[in-house]
Amino acid sequence: MRKIFNLLPECFVDTNLIEYLLDAAVNHQHCCSKVVGALNSTFAEGFAVGIIDKDKVELGYIRECDEIAKTAHLTLMKHKTRPQYLITIQPAVDRFVLDCAITQDVDTNAFGIPSDLKGFTKLSKSVTSNTDSRFKHLFAAIKDHAEIVALKQTLTYLNTTQYEADVKELRLLFRQQAAAGATGAAFG
Repeated sequence: MRKIFNLLPECFVDTNLIEYLLDAAVNHQHCCSKVVGALNSTFAEGFAVGIIDKDKVELGYIRECDEIAKTAHLTLMKHKTRPQYLITIQPAVDRFVLDCAITQDVDTNAFGIPSDLKGFTKLSKSVTSNTDSRFKHLFAAIKDHAEIVALKQTLTYLNTTQYEADVKELRLLFRQQAAAGATGAAFG
């Protein structure tokens, strides 16, 4: 499996989702502050994409970014001076995935995953959730959800274009998903 070092998800189920979407291993970090730390040190002047939950305390790094586009759960930002991007998932990946499943009429229980937020979160916080095949099967069932498609297309585009990424093109990727039927999404 190819490895994409400059994609930095913060938690285990985020890592599982991103690896499923891109069919590649990514540079898992253990928390928001580690993602931001890597952006500020390892990738200080280089291209990178951080993926964090929005339910945490706002990080100073976010103030250094401009919002590019937004859906009901996803916000895409670009650092003002660096070739770096940040995607926040609101309020967190567990609620995002559950909402996508509900919208797609997918019963998470069919995959051995609790359908209530508390149970889902408890399972998703386990160390093994980054490789848990139950989540991969769930992601396969919700892969056509507009926000999942927007996330995949955005990450694929950024990974392909890196330093040449165009903000207008990124906005268009999000808007195309709105036109494809994202319900309840506000696009910026």
